Amino acid sequence: MDKSTAGGLGGGWALVALAIILGGVGFGPYIDIPSVVIVLGGTIAVTAGQFEGSDLKRVTPAMKVALNEVKFEPLPELVEKITFYATEIKKHGVMHIEQKVLEESNPFFKEAFQLLVDGTKAETLQPLLETKLEYMSKRHETMIGLFGNVGGTAGAMGMIGTLVGLVAMLANLSDPAAVGPAMAVALLTTMYGALIGTLFAGIIESKLAQKHKKEVDTCEVIIKGATMIAAEESIGNIKMQLNSILVDIEE
Repeated sequence: MDKSTAGGLGGGWALVALAIILGGVGFGPYIDIPSVVIVLGGTIAVTAGQFEGSDLKRVTPAMKVALNEVKFEPLPELVEKITFYATEIKKHGVMHIEQKVLEESNPFFKEAFQLLVDGTKAETLQPLLETKLEYMSKRHETMIGLFGNVGGTAGAMGMIGTLVGLVAMLANLSDPAAVGPAMAVALLTTMYGALIGTLFAGIIESKLAQKHKKEVDTCEVIIKGATMIAAEESIGNIKMQLNSILVDIEE
């Protein structure tokens, strides 16, 4: 479990629950089925209508990525590893690294250096890896956008529910018994929309975006390093250029 994500989700919802408890009226008044139907049902329906089925199927895996700890190799260590591979290739030939490449845990790194072992030239290697990174980025950005859309839609459905409740309230001002339920729908739908948008979708969207950036940065370093090795650049030049990429990323 990603501790920061768990802390954000758990802490946010816990503080809301604490505020309700301290309010002294309990959870009962904050539970309203029509409001749930409008906000939750409406958000699901709108999201399903806006995205393809293949994207919707990836919602659960995307949430697992956001909620679980994803370990990325620190970029300075990655640069050192690429430099090591480059040195080994210079000294002993590309086949010398084949077994080590097979033991790598990063799929992108493994594929890039397996292409090197297979003798792929720099002018072929770079576009292949960049295309792979491009499609990966598109998949990630779709899911980031989906959760961003969920947050915005939940807020909008909350406002729609508020309007529905206000209309019902105004239409029944002569009946005091009907005013209360209508006012509950008006207020609680806004609350539900804000909670889903902020304390669920917003956190998942932000966490996915951060992890996506880390993975893209890692892949860009791998692409640059593998391409330079394929082009038979000097070890010093490889290390210098990779370190310059790190400076740009950290800025």
